[in-house]
Amino acid sequence: MTRRGDLISRLASLHWFLLLTVLVLATMGVAVLFSAGWSPFDPTTNGARINADLAINHGVRFLLFLMIALAAALVPLRIWASLAFPAYFIGVILLIGVDLFGVVVKGERWLQLGPIRIQPSELMKLAVPLALARYYHQMWEARRRGFWIHVWALAIVMIPTVLVLRQPDLGTALMILGTGCAVIFFAGINLYVVAGVIALLIASAPLVYFFGLHDYQRERVNTMFNPEADPLGTGYQLQQALIAIGSGGAGGKGYMEGSQKQLDYIPEQHTDFIFTIIAEEFGFAGSMTVLVIWALVLVQGLSIASRSASRFGALAAAGFTSTLFLYVGINIGMVIGLLPVVGIPLPLISYGGTVMMTVMIGFGLLMAIHIDRDEQMALRGIL
Repeated sequence: MTRRGDLISRLASLHWFLLLTVLVLATMGVAVLFSAGWSPFDPTTNGARINADLAINHGVRFLLFLMIALAAALVPLRIWASLAFPAYFIGVILLIGVDLFGVVVKGERWLQLGPIRIQPSELMKLAVPLALARYYHQMWEARRRGFWIHVWALAIVMIPTVLVLRQPDLGTALMILGTGCAVIFFAGINLYVVAGVIALLIASAPLVYFFGLHDYQRERVNTMFNPEADPLGTGYQLQQALIAIGSGGAGGKGYMEGSQKQLDYIPEQHTDFIFTIIAEEFGFAGSMTVLVIWALVLVQGLSIASRSASRFGALAAAGFTSTLFLYVGINIGMVIGLLPVVGIPLPLISYGGTVMMTVMIGFGLLMAIHIDRDEQMALRGIL
């Protein structure tokens, strides 16, 4: 088959249902962000406030990153595997650069490279599961088994996790750690070891709380359990979010009719707390619709993982699906008060380009795995 014929064949083999669900979520994001920029009364102008910039920027970014995702989907899985280790090592070097030379912008540490400002921790959300998938693929091809291969895998996870914690960015560090542990779990680690690690984490929780967290992080944990303790300070955002969610009821107040949004009671509602707009304006029905669509995405990701003939493809797909699960689970958990506020957005719906870029490249990876699902990938084929 010619190169052009192969390209057409890969385009025809795209996972169209996955693309459709992604498109639906992004469209929801545009609609909700348009609502976030509209209010019937603005005290500064004594008139309506209409700001469509959020929605327009979100839509334009999505179309741009959709093209990148489609391009990534056309990349053969062998090339993805060959890039796994280089991407990981470059990411670690960039994280060290952030630690040494990073600049703080809106409470987050970035690496300034001339006119370009990057956040390497976002790269690691993809690089870590890719590196682990490549590592386990090589171990299994070399017929290496046993407990110690998982220990080295954990070391691969912990290096970027510790570097991100030093920024400090607890939310991203937890996501990298969680995704890495998920890949190790899917790789077949003994369940007794998993149970022992969980027990150890539970037992060490008090030590982490008192000696491992910064003061502001402990404050967030305290706020999660008792937001009423400081209703005008640390507990303000969470309390207002719960009011917005509760006031939506079963069917919501109606599109663009959310009073919490209109009166700006929730700071930065268009980013990490955008789910409160959905809950207030569309109610329980709208909230569950969003969660069901995300559940469809996760099921498709696990289905792609289960059908991949290569160990690399299976673990890479399972790892990225775990990343998506953590994004959605942590975001919803912190908005409804079940988890501390750690600054994790709701992908494709929250405003922000960096996370959307990471997620869309990940979707491109998923589709590449789907297209090459019958590829066995012998060890010699990816070295």
